[in-house]
Amino acid sequence: MKKTVLFAIVLAVIVLWIGSGFDVPSPLPPGAASETMATDSRAGFVGIPTAGRVREVTAYNVGVGSQADDTPCLGATGEDLCRLVARGLKVCAANFVAPETILNIEGYGECVVLDRMHRRFSHRVDIAMREDEIDRALQFGLQRRHVKVTPGRP
Repeated sequence: MKKTVLFAIVLAVIVLWIGSGFDVPSPLPPGAASETMATDSRAGFVGIPTAGRVREVTAYNVGVGSQADDTPCLGATGEDLCRLVARGLKVCAANFVAPETILNIEGYGECVVLDRMHRRFSHRVDIAMREDEIDRALQFGLQRRHVKVTPGRP
């Protein structure tokens, strides 16, 4: 009985730790440390490597009310995300960087942060897809990918 309770407690701690948003820094290639040190006074980070981190990446469909609030095409920056995604701009949502920051997602490319997510997903990146790509977003699911913050703005 005591072993079962102890196992349940350990399992609960592991599940809570995994869901806490704790990010594991991705390893830097040899000799890259000096090149990847940056100062970002906007976010208050000084001397943190910008080589990237492995983060949870998901996908959502702009314009679908069940996946957003009462204004599904309006992003957190006030932009019409439905129009921008239809034009081919790669848009994403993230809370750990400032709006209009460019993120480079492994296997996807660069996207511009124009939307936000619920605060419980502060460690994730959510890729915006067109309204007619619901199956594609579902198939994308939840993935762990290397995400790098690209200096500069669009």
